Amino acid sequence: MEDIWKSLLDFFVKASADFALKIVVAALLFFVGSRLIRLLGRLFARSMAKSKLDDSVKGFLESLLSISLRVMLVISLLVFLGVPATSFIAILTSAGLAVGLALQGSLSNFAGGLMILFFRPFRMGDFIKTGSAEGTVQNISIMYTTLKTLDGKKVVIPNAMLSNGVITDFSWYETRRIDVSVTLGFSHPVEEVIALMEGAARAESRVLADPPPAASLDRIEDGTQVFTLRCWVKTGEWWATNLAVTRAVKEGLLSGGIRAAAPLREVRQQNF
Repeated sequence: MEDIWKSLLDFFVKASADFALKIVVAALLFFVGSRLIRLLGRLFARSMAKSKLDDSVKGFLESLLSISLRVMLVISLLVFLGVPATSFIAILTSAGLAVGLALQGSLSNFAGGLMILFFRPFRMGDFIKTGSAEGTVQNISIMYTTLKTLDGKKVVIPNAMLSNGVITDFSWYETRRIDVSVTLGFSHPVEEVIALMEGAARAESRVLADPPPAASLDRIEDGTQVFTLRCWVKTGEWWATNLAVTRAVKEGLLSGGIRAAAPLREVRQQNF
Protein backbone atom coordinates (compact mmCIF):
# COMPACT_ATOMS: atom_id res chain seq x y z
CA MET A 1 0.00 0.00 0.00
CA GLU A 2 2.91 2.38 0.80
CA ASP A 3 4.43 1.75 -2.64
CA ILE A 4 1.16 2.73 -4.30
CA TRP A 5 0.94 6.05 -2.48
CA LYS A 6 4.64 6.71 -3.16
CA SER A 7 4.19 6.21 -6.91
CA LEU A 8 1.25 8.62 -6.92
CA LEU A 9 3.26 11.24 -4.99
CA ASP A 10 6.21 10.90 -7.36
CA PHE A 11 3.89 11.43 -10.30
CA PHE A 12 2.56 14.76 -9.01
CA VAL A 13 6.05 15.99 -8.01
CA LYS A 14 7.55 15.28 -11.44
CA ALA A 15 4.61 16.76 -13.36
CA SER A 16 5.68 19.38 -15.95
CA ALA A 17 4.12 22.71 -16.87
CA ASP A 18 1.89 20.90 -19.35
CA PHE A 19 0.13 19.44 -16.35
CA ALA A 20 -1.39 22.85 -15.57
CA LEU A 21 -3.05 22.89 -18.99
CA LYS A 22 -4.38 19.40 -18.38
CA ILE A 23 -5.89 20.57 -15.11
CA VAL A 24 -7.72 23.39 -16.89
CA VAL A 25 -9.01 20.98 -19.54
CA ALA A 26 -10.00 18.48 -16.85
CA ALA A 27 -11.93 21.17 -14.97
CA LEU A 28 -13.76 22.08 -18.17
CA LEU A 29 -14.54 18.43 -18.87
CA PHE A 30 -15.79 17.99 -15.31
CA PHE A 31 -18.14 20.96 -15.72
CA VAL A 32 -19.48 19.70 -19.06
CA GLY A 33 -19.71 16.12 -17.81
CA SER A 34 -21.67 17.17 -14.71
CA ARG A 35 -24.15 19.06 -16.88
CA LEU A 36 -24.54 16.04 -19.17
CA ILE A 37 -25.10 13.75 -16.18
CA ARG A 38 -27.85 16.05 -14.89
CA LEU A 39 -29.46 16.07 -18.33
CA LEU A 40 -29.30 12.30 -18.59
CA GLY A 41 -30.76 12.06 -15.09
CA ARG A 42 -33.74 14.21 -16.06
CA LEU A 43 -34.34 12.18 -19.23
CA PHE A 44 -34.09 8.94 -17.28
CA ALA A 45 -36.49 10.24 -14.61
CA ARG A 46 -39.03 11.14 -17.30
CA SER A 47 -38.80 7.68 -18.84
CA MET A 48 -39.17 6.09 -15.40
CA ALA A 49 -42.27 8.20 -14.72
CA LYS A 50 -43.96 6.56 -17.71
CA SER A 51 -43.01 3.02 -16.62
CA LYS A 52 -45.04 0.76 -14.37
CA LEU A 53 -42.22 0.16 -11.92
CA ASP A 54 -42.73 0.74 -8.20
CA ASP A 55 -41.78 4.23 -6.95
CA SER A 56 -39.10 2.79 -4.67
CA VAL A 57 -37.51 0.98 -7.63
CA LYS A 58 -37.59 4.16 -9.73
CA GLY A 59 -35.84 6.18 -7.03
CA PHE A 60 -33.17 3.54 -6.58
CA LEU A 61 -32.44 3.30 -10.32
CA GLU A 62 -32.20 7.08 -10.67
CA SER A 63 -29.75 7.32 -7.74
CA LEU A 64 -27.71 4.38 -9.02
CA LEU A 65 -27.42 5.94 -12.49
CA SER A 66 -26.35 9.33 -11.11
CA ILE A 67 -23.74 7.90 -8.75
CA SER A 68 -22.33 5.50 -11.36
CA LEU A 69 -21.93 8.22 -13.98
CA ARG A 70 -20.23 10.59 -11.54
CA VAL A 71 -17.80 7.91 -10.40
CA MET A 72 -16.98 7.08 -14.04
CA LEU A 73 -16.45 10.77 -14.79
CA VAL A 74 -14.01 11.24 -11.91
CA ILE A 75 -12.05 8.10 -12.80
CA SER A 76 -11.86 9.13 -16.45
CA LEU A 77 -10.55 12.59 -15.55
CA LEU A 78 -7.91 11.16 -13.21
CA VAL A 79 -6.71 8.84 -15.96
CA PHE A 80 -6.71 11.81 -18.37
CA LEU A 81 -4.48 13.73 -15.97
CA GLY A 82 -2.03 10.87 -16.08
CA VAL A 83 -2.67 9.17 -12.77
CA PRO A 84 -1.39 5.59 -13.15
CA ALA A 85 -4.44 3.47 -13.81
CA THR A 86 -2.96 0.41 -12.13
CA SER A 87 -2.25 2.32 -8.92
CA PHE A 88 -5.70 3.87 -8.96
CA ILE A 89 -7.40 0.52 -9.49
CA ALA A 90 -5.30 -1.03 -6.73
CA ILE A 91 -6.40 1.69 -4.29
CA LEU A 92 -10.04 1.19 -5.20
CA THR A 93 -9.70 -2.56 -4.82
CA SER A 94 -8.05 -2.26 -1.40
CA ALA A 95 -10.60 0.30 -0.23
CA GLY A 96 -13.46 -1.81 -1.53
CA LEU A 97 -12.16 -4.88 0.28
CA ALA A 98 -11.75 -2.98 3.55
CA VAL A 99 -15.20 -1.44 3.30
CA GLY A 100 -16.72 -4.80 2.37
CA LEU A 101 -15.24 -6.51 5.41
CA ALA A 102 -16.39 -3.70 7.70
CA LEU A 103 -19.90 -3.58 6.29
CA GLN A 104 -20.79 -7.23 5.81
CA GLY A 105 -24.16 -6.84 7.51
CA SER A 106 -24.97 -3.68 5.59
CA LEU A 107 -24.02 -5.31 2.29
CA SER A 108 -26.36 -8.22 3.01
CA ASN A 109 -29.13 -5.69 3.71
CA PHE A 110 -28.27 -3.92 0.45
CA ALA A 111 -28.46 -7.20 -1.49
CA GLY A 112 -31.74 -8.01 0.24
CA GLY A 113 -33.11 -4.59 -0.70
CA LEU A 114 -32.24 -5.20 -4.35
CA MET A 115 -34.06 -8.53 -4.29
CA ILE A 116 -37.15 -6.99 -2.69
CA LEU A 117 -37.23 -4.04 -5.11
CA PHE A 118 -36.85 -6.16 -8.23
CA PHE A 119 -38.72 -9.36 -7.32
CA ARG A 120 -41.41 -7.49 -5.33
CA PRO A 121 -42.61 -10.16 -2.85
CA PHE A 122 -44.77 -7.40 -1.37
CA ARG A 123 -45.73 -3.81 -2.24
CA MET A 124 -46.14 -0.46 -0.54
CA GLY A 125 -49.38 -0.42 1.44
CA ASP A 126 -49.58 -4.22 1.83
CA PHE A 127 -50.22 -5.73 5.25
CA ILE A 128 -47.53 -8.35 5.83
CA LYS A 129 -46.39 -10.66 8.61
CA THR A 130 -42.77 -11.68 9.15
CA GLY A 131 -41.10 -13.83 11.75
CA SER A 132 -40.73 -10.87 14.10
CA ALA A 133 -43.46 -8.34 13.27
CA GLU A 134 -46.57 -7.59 11.27
CA GLY A 135 -47.99 -4.35 9.89
CA THR A 136 -48.63 -2.20 6.84
CA VAL A 137 -45.62 -1.51 4.60
CA GLN A 138 -44.86 2.22 4.78
CA ASN A 139 -41.51 2.37 3.01
CA ILE A 140 -39.10 0.07 1.16
CA SER A 141 -35.55 1.40 1.03
CA ILE A 142 -32.29 -0.17 -0.06
CA MET A 143 -31.32 -1.13 3.51
CA TYR A 144 -34.54 -1.34 5.53
CA THR A 145 -38.30 -1.85 5.24
CA THR A 146 -40.60 0.13 7.53
CA LEU A 147 -43.91 -1.23 8.86
CA LYS A 148 -46.74 0.44 10.76
CA THR A 149 -48.38 -1.94 13.23
CA LEU A 150 -52.09 -2.07 14.02
CA ASP A 151 -51.48 -0.24 17.30
CA GLY A 152 -49.59 2.59 15.58
CA LYS A 153 -45.98 1.53 16.14
CA LYS A 154 -43.11 1.92 13.66
CA VAL A 155 -41.11 -1.25 13.01
CA VAL A 156 -37.90 -1.10 10.96
CA ILE A 157 -36.74 -4.48 9.59
CA PRO A 158 -33.36 -5.10 7.90
CA ASN A 159 -33.91 -6.25 4.33
CA ALA A 160 -31.58 -9.23 4.81
CA MET A 161 -34.10 -10.73 7.25
CA LEU A 162 -36.98 -10.21 4.82
CA SER A 163 -35.16 -11.59 1.78
CA ASN A 164 -34.13 -14.76 3.67
CA GLY A 165 -37.28 -15.30 5.76
CA VAL A 166 -40.92 -16.29 5.30
CA ILE A 167 -43.28 -13.41 4.53
CA THR A 168 -47.08 -13.62 4.66
CA ASP A 169 -48.77 -10.94 2.55
CA PHE A 170 -52.41 -10.50 3.55
CA SER A 171 -53.08 -7.86 0.88
CA TRP A 172 -51.74 -9.52 -2.26
CA TYR A 173 -55.01 -10.97 -3.53
CA GLU A 174 -58.29 -9.13 -4.09
CA THR A 175 -60.33 -11.41 -1.81
CA ARG A 176 -59.67 -13.05 1.53
CA ARG A 177 -61.49 -15.70 3.57
CA ILE A 178 -63.06 -15.28 6.99
CA ASP A 179 -63.19 -18.27 9.35
CA VAL A 180 -65.48 -18.21 12.40
CA SER A 181 -65.45 -21.27 14.67
CA VAL A 182 -67.83 -22.06 17.54
CA THR A 183 -67.94 -24.94 20.02
CA LEU A 184 -71.46 -26.25 20.73
CA GLY A 185 -73.05 -29.00 22.76
CA PHE A 186 -73.16 -32.52 21.37
CA SER A 187 -76.97 -32.59 21.18
CA HIS A 188 -77.47 -29.66 18.82
CA PRO A 189 -78.68 -30.72 15.34
CA VAL A 190 -75.96 -30.27 12.72
CA GLU A 191 -78.14 -29.04 9.86
CA GLU A 192 -79.87 -26.44 12.04
CA VAL A 193 -76.56 -25.00 13.24
CA ILE A 194 -75.20 -24.88 9.69
CA ALA A 195 -78.31 -23.09 8.42
CA LEU A 196 -78.12 -20.46 11.19
CA MET A 197 -74.42 -19.76 10.62
CA GLU A 198 -74.73 -19.50 6.84
CA GLY A 199 -77.80 -17.28 7.20
CA ALA A 200 -75.90 -14.91 9.48
CA ALA A 201 -73.13 -14.60 6.88
CA ARG A 202 -75.51 -14.02 3.97
CA ALA A 203 -77.21 -11.23 5.91
CA GLU A 204 -73.93 -9.27 5.91
CA SER A 205 -73.83 -7.20 2.71
CA ARG A 206 -70.04 -7.22 2.45
CA VAL A 207 -69.82 -11.01 2.29
CA LEU A 208 -69.39 -12.17 -1.31
CA ALA A 209 -72.05 -14.37 -2.87
CA ASP A 210 -69.51 -16.21 -5.02
CA PRO A 211 -68.20 -18.39 -3.52
CA PRO A 212 -71.18 -18.61 -1.15
CA PRO A 213 -70.75 -18.81 2.64
CA ALA A 214 -70.33 -22.40 3.82
CA ALA A 215 -70.50 -23.84 7.34
CA SER A 216 -69.54 -27.36 8.36
CA LEU A 217 -69.02 -29.62 11.35
CA ASP A 218 -65.23 -29.71 11.52
CA ARG A 219 -64.60 -32.09 14.38
CA ILE A 220 -65.91 -33.64 17.57
CA GLU A 221 -63.75 -33.34 20.66
CA ASP A 222 -64.22 -33.57 24.42
CA GLY A 223 -67.94 -34.21 24.07
CA THR A 224 -68.61 -31.09 21.94
CA GLN A 225 -69.13 -30.20 18.30
CA VAL A 226 -66.83 -27.64 16.60
CA PHE A 227 -68.46 -25.81 13.68
CA THR A 228 -66.66 -23.42 11.31
CA LEU A 229 -68.18 -20.85 8.99
CA ARG A 230 -66.11 -19.87 5.94
CA CYS A 231 -66.96 -16.90 3.74
CA TRP A 232 -65.10 -14.58 1.37
CA VAL A 233 -64.85 -10.78 1.34
CA LYS A 234 -62.84 -8.10 -0.42
CA THR A 235 -59.41 -7.81 1.14
CA GLY A 236 -59.82 -4.14 2.04
CA GLU A 237 -63.01 -4.95 4.00
CA TRP A 238 -61.73 -8.07 5.77
CA TRP A 239 -61.17 -6.68 9.25
CA ALA A 240 -64.49 -4.87 9.64
CA THR A 241 -66.44 -7.70 8.02
CA ASN A 242 -64.74 -10.31 10.20
CA LEU A 243 -65.95 -8.50 13.33
CA ALA A 244 -69.44 -8.05 11.90
CA VAL A 245 -69.81 -11.70 10.84
CA THR A 246 -68.54 -12.98 14.19
CA ARG A 247 -71.16 -10.92 15.99
CA ALA A 248 -73.88 -11.94 13.55
CA VAL A 249 -73.09 -15.65 14.04
CA LYS A 250 -73.37 -15.33 17.81
CA GLU A 251 -76.65 -13.45 17.63
CA GLY A 252 -78.04 -15.90 15.04
CA LEU A 253 -77.23 -18.93 17.19
CA LEU A 254 -78.70 -17.31 20.30
CA SER A 255 -81.89 -16.44 18.42
CA GLY A 256 -82.18 -20.12 17.49
CA GLY A 257 -81.77 -21.19 21.11
CA ILE A 258 -78.28 -22.56 20.60
CA ARG A 259 -75.58 -21.70 23.07
CA ALA A 260 -71.86 -22.36 23.18
CA ALA A 261 -70.60 -25.25 25.31
CA ALA A 262 -67.43 -25.83 27.27
CA PRO A 263 -65.42 -29.06 26.79
CA LEU A 264 -66.69 -31.89 28.97
CA ARG A 265 -64.42 -33.49 31.51
CA GLU A 266 -65.21 -36.60 33.48
CA VAL A 267 -63.79 -36.67 36.99
CA ARG A 268 -63.77 -39.87 38.96
CA GLN A 269 -62.94 -40.17 42.62
CA GLN A 270 -61.47 -43.34 43.97
CA ASN A 271 -61.41 -44.17 47.64
CA PHE A 272 -58.40 -46.09 48.82
